[in-house]
Amino acid sequence: MSTVLVAGWVGSSNLGDELVFAALRNKLTQRDVQVCAMSMDPKATRSGHTVRAIDHRRVDRIVAAMRAADAVIVGGGGLLQDETSPFNLPYHLLRPIVGRVLRRPVGAIGLGAGPVDTRLGRGLVRHGLRGVAPVTVRDDESRQVLQHLGIAARTTADLAFGLPVPVAGPADRLVVCLRPWSPARRLMPVGSRRVDPTPPWFVPAAARALDSAADALGLPVHFVALQADRDHPLHEAIARTMRTPATLASPGVHDVVDEVARGAVVVSMRYHGIVAATLAGRPSVAVGYSPKVDALAHDIGRAARALPWSGEGIAAIPDALRAIAANGADALEARERLRARERGNDDAIDDLLRR
Repeated sequence: MSTVLVAGWVGSSNLGDELVFAALRNKLTQRDVQVCAMSMDPKATRSGHTVRAIDHRRVDRIVAAMRAADAVIVGGGGLLQDETSPFNLPYHLLRPIVGRVLRRPVGAIGLGAGPVDTRLGRGLVRHGLRGVAPVTVRDDESRQVLQHLGIAARTTADLAFGLPVPVAGPADRLVVCLRPWSPARRLMPVGSRRVDPTPPWFVPAAARALDSAADALGLPVHFVALQADRDHPLHEAIARTMRTPATLASPGVHDVVDEVARGAVVVSMRYHGIVAATLAGRPSVAVGYSPKVDALAHDIGRAARALPWSGEGIAAIPDALRAIAANGADALEARERLRARERGNDDAIDDLLRR
């Protein structure tokens, strides 16, 4: 049995990252590979994913695990960006550098790249991914970012598109996945911060838009938190402001896709809220607080509508929902297309394991 050490963003409260790891873990165990993950919460990772896990702060254990591994996988998810913190790139790119020093085969699977706006960040990506192969990225925008930095990558799709398709059930609500957000750059990484301050206009604007959408579609509103410690309080504040009754849910990694699938249509600021909607064959409105959300909506095509993160964008939610509500067939087509493209990650994993 081979052993692979996974160096991603594992063990956080963000279900999107946990879905990505769950999909990667599935692919590896299907290949009779023993998985060990660097995790922010090793105990939760062991129990939630049934894998070995080591504390991401324990450099001695990480080095020992790399020495013992047959290969190292960096990914997946949006690791290659300096948008959230200047510490993000050094944190993630030190792992492939150490793997290279220890002469371990290192691959990067299902990554998102960009924005990388600083000269230091671009240098870190060039140096960190030197000698890493194969490299797959989840969209063409990420491939172009790496191409400009002299790094060859293949476009596949987000690893979460490789998860099982949810069993079809009643789609009888408008599912909403919002998140706190401020466009201001931050010094500390996301996991080290308190909830990002949401501007005061957002809650009443979202409440008005969702009330209007519920009236237009004749659907109740159901909030689904993809990061409960951050999203649920915001959802509660919006629900209190709405005149339409709303329900709220904070699911776990193993039932969040099913929870989103209960929506006839989905509104999401969360990247993996849109992925989950597409897996379920549901049209979605993507609120583009980050370029990765716009890129995903572009990939999905007619089954998704991208709106800007702004007062005007939030106010446009009802019209956008009406425009895509009947596009379920397009959502199914997008699902099959992206799932086929995602299988390129399987080919990359096989290439890595043969090294």
